[in-house]
Amino acid sequence: MTIRFTQSCPTCGRRVQIRASLIGYNVACQHCNAEFVAEADADDHSSMNESNVPRAIVPDPLMARVEEALQRAAENRAISS
Repeated sequence: MTIRFTQSCPTCGRRVQIRASLIGYNVACQHCNAEFVAEADADDHSSMNESNVPRAIVPDPLMARVEEALQRAAENRAISS
């Protein structure tokens, strides 16, 4: 499952769908080929096209796995207490 968001191209203004894993990287507009940095507004998940958007967008898959492991550990501690 790939999480994507839309961002307006700063050159031509058209909306471009971008993979969330590319946040912070240079991307090229598919319409005018202008390059810009992919930036998702952390408070606006309305542009995300997946129903289960994570609380924080983690560009690195390894970090996503670390976050999941930490959450499971916290849940296990809560159950054990």
